[in-house]
Amino acid sequence: MAQKVKILAVDDVPSNLFILRIFLKNIDAEIVEASSGQEALKAIRKHDFAVAILDVNMPEMDGYELARRIRSQRRCEDLPIIFLSAVYSDNYHIFKGYNAGAVDFLAKPFMPEALTGKILFFIKIYNQQLKLKEIIKELKRTKALVMEQNKVLEELASQDMLTGLYNRRQLAKVLRREADRCRKDGGDLSLLIFDLDHFKQVNDTYGHDFGDYVIKEFAARILSCISDSDFAFRFGGEEFIVLLPQTDLRGAVATAEKIRRLCEEKLFQSLPHAISMTVSVGVASYRDDPPRRQRDMIRHADTALYHAKHNGKNRVSVYSGSAPEASFAI
Repeated sequence: MAQKVKILAVDDVPSNLFILRIFLKNIDAEIVEASSGQEALKAIRKHDFAVAILDVNMPEMDGYELARRIRSQRRCEDLPIIFLSAVYSDNYHIFKGYNAGAVDFLAKPFMPEALTGKILFFIKIYNQQLKLKEIIKELKRTKALVMEQNKVLEELASQDMLTGLYNRRQLAKVLRREADRCRKDGGDLSLLIFDLDHFKQVNDTYGHDFGDYVIKEFAARILSCISDSDFAFRFGGEEFIVLLPQTDLRGAVATAEKIRRLCEEKLFQSLPHAISMTVSVGVASYRDDPPRRQRDMIRHADTALYHAKHNGKNRVSVYSGSAPEASFAI
């Protein structure tokens, strides 16, 4: 159940508070009374008010000083303050009230309808502000949810569904970014391209489910051999690409050979099948053979891969020129 709107009424004379309570009896609101400025400030810290009604002439702390102190609190910067006064009603005191932060100044005696009309107006604004705050909160929640969903969708759009590696679409973005960085800071960048040897025979002999297992297992072996700063992609079918930022040709060959040996030496086993697999690898380096375009790095590594496949498979070949025969095996 929603709480009632609260109105702060401050007057050091109990009978004035009693009369004010009678005036406001038809307003659906809770009247919080205070008989001094200090008591009013305590109430301000405890409650949220739609409007405050202050008597001007009070001992110790008059209405003007109380209004200034209320206004000094950030959460009360916009709290409507109405002054009531039976003593001061001249322009000087009225303007003094406005300067202290009041939005209205009523001289006693006043028509109850005038006060209730103003209070109802401020309550309406207060309720609208509450609704607006809820709308803003909901919009923020919705925005956060949409951003999270977009992040998930972006991750899904950049991943290969079978292996969890980055996909070919993401390769273009990462390769462009890393090549630009390499060109600007003068570092190196190496690219490895892998092709599982005789993979079609695996599918034909053991079925596509086991073939999918081999693909996933090989992806896991790639990840176990590279660092968090490297990038692994499923390029398509049984082909994979690894980008090694800040890695020269020597380091790239070492990584390629580590993955090749792990593939060769460890069986691919998923009951009831257990088979040995080999992989051929092509290696290209940004610094050793600067590409004219980013995608030329893939072409260079693919040329080296062709050399590895053509010369017996299960080997690492490095690109070192424009023709396949210019590549050499490690």
